[in-house]
Amino acid sequence: MKSVELKNEDENWLLDDLDSASEHLHQRVHKPWKILVADDEPDVHTVTRLALRHMQFHDRGLEILSAYSAAEAYQILTEHTDIAVLLLDVVMETPDAGLQLVHRIRQELGNPLVRIVLRTGQPGQAPEQEVIVNYDINDYKAKTELTTQKLYTTVIASLRSYESLYALENHRVGMHKIIKASSDLYRINSLRDFASGLLKQINALLGVGIEGSLCVLAQRDTERRQLYMIAGTGAFEGLNRAEHLPLDHPSAAPILQVLENQHNHYTDFCDILYVPVRFVKEFVVYLTPSLPLNQVERSLIELFCDRMALAFDNLWLNNQLKSSQMGAVALLSSLAENPEDPRVGPLQYVRRQLEAFSQHLFDLGLYANVLDRVFVEHIGMAFLLHDLGKISMHQDVLLQSGPLSPQDRQLMQRHTETGRDLLDQVARSETPTCGNELMLLAAEIAYGHHERFDGTGYPQGLKGEDIPLSARIASLFDVYEALIRQKPYKNAWPLEEAYAYIQSQSGLQFDPKLTNLFLDFIRQYQDSNSEAP
Repeated sequence: MKSVELKNEDENWLLDDLDSASEHLHQRVHKPWKILVADDEPDVHTVTRLALRHMQFHDRGLEILSAYSAAEAYQILTEHTDIAVLLLDVVMETPDAGLQLVHRIRQELGNPLVRIVLRTGQPGQAPEQEVIVNYDINDYKAKTELTTQKLYTTVIASLRSYESLYALENHRVGMHKIIKASSDLYRINSLRDFASGLLKQINALLGVGIEGSLCVLAQRDTERRQLYMIAGTGAFEGLNRAEHLPLDHPSAAPILQVLENQHNHYTDFCDILYVPVRFVKEFVVYLTPSLPLNQVERSLIELFCDRMALAFDNLWLNNQLKSSQMGAVALLSSLAENPEDPRVGPLQYVRRQLEAFSQHLFDLGLYANVLDRVFVEHIGMAFLLHDLGKISMHQDVLLQSGPLSPQDRQLMQRHTETGRDLLDQVARSETPTCGNELMLLAAEIAYGHHERFDGTGYPQGLKGEDIPLSARIASLFDVYEALIRQKPYKNAWPLEEAYAYIQSQSGLQFDPKLTNLFLDFIRQYQDSNSEAP
């Protein structure tokens, strides 16, 4: 199977044949309305099913569930959050079991949408006026008055009410998600993450289920557009890399038409949304919601895609800036490297390890007052500059294999201040941007990565958590990398010996809490990651 490399990308995307699961994308399923009958008389269930067996509302039939007690009904309502109508008996295991269930549905389950129709064979036991005032129900009927026609009418009215309430709730949640997504997706750092976030937000807005959705990328710089899947849900949830979408696939023709017209396209089988980005690529979102979108939903989705187009444009520009910064950081880092110490490859490997460790700490919710997304994003590149101050040192000192003289040791220790000063100067020359944040973090690491947790380090002799978190993390990785690499003056240590040394320095050179987290993480990273420097 051939792979193709997309040009003008910050990362490579492998393009393979489309998974056969995509063949079902164009099929639309009309899900039935769920009706729950809660009554302790089996005959009531039988009669209700007979009366409603042919009912359809908006091209959707009914799925009737049965419960023979209030407790059983509560359990079903807990498991099925999309029940539209509850036909509820008042008297079951207790004289007021139905009324108590109403309270539990509204208060404990927090379900304001399900329409509740109370049915009773003993109207005098629960007076209608009192029940209507005190309980959040949709209707109250005596079983004797519920003929087949009246039951039919009651259920249709309840479904119409449920549909309206559900639409209002969806629009409210949808607007919230649009606002949130418009800010969240600016923080995403890769094209696939962007696309996946886009699909998840749209799916939440529309309630797209197992049918799935698909985000397709189209290259602009070719005479004939090529289509690539970069994210999917439902049948496509397992996708882990971009895949070529064959032009003879059922979805390809309408997608190409949308790309040509640059307008959204709505059909009985699918909805195709055009995302009008400005740079290099075009995006199309292919959806299969269970019901056709109404006009309000279409307007919301179109607004959403406009917002996401702006987010992607910003993402693309930000990635270009980051690429430039990475090049600048690599150049600055190489200036400080010992020409006989081939560490450029290993340092990039350590950078990736450090970024993964910082993300791990973030996911655990640790150091929340310091460790935010900006910290996680920049600490890897900032680490590459931790020895920038050595640029001012003579090669004879850097290449010395034996113990340093007191004078040379003093010169060596000054590299922390020199690095801090250089990086501070770069940071001050920047406008407040991500470059500014990167250089400030790099200056913090350069100045503090030789401090020791017990206070015996340099240049300031800081102790414990007075040492910046970035420097405490960088110190662990700096020493670890120095131990396991071959150097002109030492052999590489075996991994277990390196782990043992770092553990022995817990509370002395290193933060003990970070040390334990680091050792657990680095062992798992080495075991699970085949990447080698």
